[in-house]
Amino acid sequence: MTKVFLDAGHGGKDPGALGNGLKEKDIALSVTLKIGNILKNHGIDVRYSRTTDVFVELADRAAKANNAGANVFVSIHCNSFDDSSAKGVETYSYPGSTTGAKLSKAIQDSIISSGVYTVNRGIKTANFAVLRLTNMPAALVELAFITNSQDANILKNRQDDLAVAISKGILNNLGIPYKGGGGTTLYKVQVGAFSVKSNADNLANELKGKGYSPIVVTSGGLYKVQLGAFSVRANADALVNELKSKGYDAIVVIE
Repeated sequence: MTKVFLDAGHGGKDPGALGNGLKEKDIALSVTLKIGNILKNHGIDVRYSRTTDVFVELADRAAKANNAGANVFVSIHCNSFDDSSAKGVETYSYPGSTTGAKLSKAIQDSIISSGVYTVNRGIKTANFAVLRLTNMPAALVELAFITNSQDANILKNRQDDLAVAISKGILNNLGIPYKGGGGTTLYKVQVGAFSVKSNADNLANELKGKGYSPIVVTSGGLYKVQLGAFSVRANADALVNELKSKGYDAIVVIE
């Protein structure tokens, strides 16, 4: 069975890049789990460096992939820059790795052809530890610039599109036809539902002030404040418990 190792960048004590109310570690994990679900639907044995918000050393990520005997390794990250006008997507491979470059190009081309982005920063090479220490074709995707407001909006609201595009690139590289979906069930955390939008906005702003990244969605005539979109129910439950401990009436909603 084809084996793919997915590495969600950062985690735990290492939040990664920060910008526009988002944390790189959260975006990377959410998108990674979505990719995993799609790949599993295509008969692939998916392994992960992490499936929860924990810290994993770079060398340990590569060692896990090597020990698993993975066919390919894909690491998911977000970009950042001092100049907030920097934007777009780019994918890296290790210098001199032709198989890594081929994998990177397949993923980058798929993301661009999906129409999620207008800025194509291309494929590049870098001496990143996870690319250097892995034994199989490896790619590292910088999804977007978390420090750019337009890119941050994509990172927050188009994670499903990103996951499908990356999955298509991985499958194309492996010679496996994409057959759709993945039947991804998403577990979202809802903190309130209001008939007046300003009340929802006020709660969302309060949560933002406490370091969360809520969005307000309209459904059934109500304005609902939601946090996160998890493929793993346990991750949503953990966030609910955290919010309840802070006095919020949080529940898990399934989509």
